[in-house]
Amino acid sequence: MTSKNIELVLSFTFAAIVGVILLCVLIRIGDLTAWTSTALGLAAGWGAGILAAPYQSEQRRFARIGNVAAGFVSGYGISKVDRMFDLWLDPSRGPLILEPTFAQRTLLFLTSFLLATIVTYVGRKYVSHGRGSEQPPSAVVGK
Repeated sequence: MTSKNIELVLSFTFAAIVGVILLCVLIRIGDLTAWTSTALGLAAGWGAGILAAPYQSEQRRFARIGNVAAGFVSGYGISKVDRMFDLWLDPSRGPLILEPTFAQRTLLFLTSFLLATIVTYVGRKYVSHGRGSEQPPSAVVGK
């Protein structure tokens, strides 16, 4: 077994362990919004993983998408950060960040986002699908 195969097995084994833990937590909580937060995190992470490791045919298109996303985040997104902090730290209700339900949902979203991003990235970057298959640019022989 090559070192690349060992890294892949370890990466996907660790991802499976984290996935099982997420599933156990979700079943234990029994909160539909927590399931939705996790689903959103998985979907967003999958997209982020694809953007992080584009194939050659996707590279130019994703560069344009990245520029649009960066423009949105730097403009509209940053202008709303103060409003989010106002909601999270509302003095009349107490800090929302410290409420267990909010913390659970946020952690489930972030964990599932990172899990999906890493699994998608590793899969696209290091898994070969046979001779002549399209791979991310750095994996292409001769480049």
